[in-house]
Amino acid sequence: MNNIKKIAIIGVGFMGGSLALALREKFSNISIWGYSRSKKTYDKLKKLKILDKVTRDCQILIKDADIVVLALPIKAIIEYFKIISPFLKPGAIIFDLGSSKKEIETQAHRLLPKTANFVGCHPLCGSEKSGAEFSNKDLYKGALCLIACFSNQRAARTVRGLWKSLGSKVLFIKSDWHDKVLSCVSHLPHIISFSLTQFIPQNYLKFSSGSFKDLTRISNSPAAVWTDIFLSNKKNILKDLNKFIRTLKTYENLLKKGNKNKITGLIDKVNAKQRRII
Repeated sequence: MNNIKKIAIIGVGFMGGSLALALREKFSNISIWGYSRSKKTYDKLKKLKILDKVTRDCQILIKDADIVVLALPIKAIIEYFKIISPFLKPGAIIFDLGSSKKEIETQAHRLLPKTANFVGCHPLCGSEKSGAEFSNKDLYKGALCLIACFSNQRAARTVRGLWKSLGSKVLFIKSDWHDKVLSCVSHLPHIISFSLTQFIPQNYLKFSSGSFKDLTRISNSPAAVWTDIFLSNKKNILKDLNKFIRTLKTYENLLKKGNKNKITGLIDKVNAKQRRII
């Protein structure tokens, strides 16, 4: 990071804003810039003071940036590959925070200039919150950050060093395997949470308990972000969704038969498995 003078962030919401705060605290010698298309968001970011500089001019933002961060929904990340490409300086590093990786990897290789270095990242520390006003400088401390693809080993080492300097644990993983795993442990749980909230009648909500609130907390996650995630990883999610439906059918069949022993045994196995979750 010694040679890094400017980092530009596109998408200064909860994740991008938290990254800006963490970087400013750790690297006082690096200028952290943010981009806003709208005057309203520009004024908000200026007021929040989480960045060294804010601009509405993408060319000014990008032209001398050593690192460009895309903290956006997946389709927007791909769209910005095209927008920023003419302004990237040779050797610039671009990394994203997208929650699925294969489509982003494919489009990065297709759309970014050969002189740029792409690193596909996914820090596992999101929230149902959105908006720069919720930014948290400690968000990435202790979090696992997955690096799923990269075009240059030196760039990958630089990005790994950046995450580790913020207190994150870093793991390299293939993009295909990333999408398969995250479908099961993140994307499917969001579909389940959205579906459960949709299912409950409105007049039942006043009786909701802590368990219901735990299961449905993430159903307040932003629609634009999760629609892109679901569609970009639909092949894996559809497979997992079908498997999960079969699991629900197991409980349905045991309930129909009134098989107390098998229901108890099944829950006991789940209890043991849950206790192993870190």
